[in-house]
Amino acid sequence: MQADLKKLRGSETILVVEDEEPLRCVVVDLLTEFGYRVLAAASGKEALRLVESPGTIDLLVTDVVMPEMTGPELAAKVLEFRPKLKVIFVSGYTDGRLATNGSLTPEAVLVHKPFSIRTLTAKIRELLDA
Repeated sequence: MQADLKKLRGSETILVVEDEEPLRCVVVDLLTEFGYRVLAAASGKEALRLVESPGTIDLLVTDVVMPEMTGPELAAKVLEFRPKLKVIFVSGYTDGRLATNGSLTPEAVLVHKPFSIRTLTAKIRELLDA
């Protein structure tokens, strides 16, 4: 089991955008324990300031439903600055509801809340290693 977890470690920089502070803090702490450099933002506006500043960001992990700016809106703006950035959306809503209201496209990468750290880090490694 420990060997499996080692495969999920990394050193890349991940931007986590989550408006729920307790969840954001847990995700940041756990990803940091897995070796990632983690930037955190509580809103789309805060995330955009981080994206516009110099430095490497390898992956965006963003909640889908947030006040002021949705995750898909944020991702579209972020990709204007960093077109090669990979994106993972997280949501407590079902795939069908997100697809029918236009929040996510069928090719979007989605991790459902509640998720385990193993599920999230496996999806992160999958995208970063692709």
